[in-house]
Amino acid sequence: MDLPDVAWYLVQCKSRQDLRASEHLHRQGFACFCPTMSFETIKSGKIKQLTQSMFPGYLFVHLHAQDNWTALRSTRGVNRIVSFSSQPCRVPDDIIEQLKQRCSIVTEFTALKPGDKVQVKVGPYAQVDAIFLALEGKERVMLLLNILHREQPVRVLLQHLMG
Repeated sequence: MDLPDVAWYLVQCKSRQDLRASEHLHRQGFACFCPTMSFETIKSGKIKQLTQSMFPGYLFVHLHAQDNWTALRSTRGVNRIVSFSSQPCRVPDDIIEQLKQRCSIVTEFTALKPGDKVQVKVGPYAQVDAIFLALEGKERVMLLLNILHREQPVRVLLQHLMG
């Protein structure tokens, strides 16, 4: 098997055992990444912040060619290493970095509270100071902008706050 020195690989977990697999892999010294997303939901009339896996049933493991792959396969919660033509599926580093950035952006802005001051970095409202009202889904925020001496609620792409 001709594998790169070190790379990210996709691991399929047993049903609803992503966290268990990640925990046991960490204990064995493997670096894991399980991208998650946060969202708000209304349950019993109360807003609750929930977090769930972006890819339920899967996680990424950073492996060296000389690592004990047998131990990985027999780890609790792990079903198999995703392979094609009996070759483990290598995930490019840039995809992992993009996922990590995406997770940190969403996490950063879910920490905002209504009333916090923010600044739009790009787009039609670039360089405009605003007041954060709410996160709308995964890609938009509701802001309060002072337009023509009146406060107006405006929806803006989350990425426009990042620049």
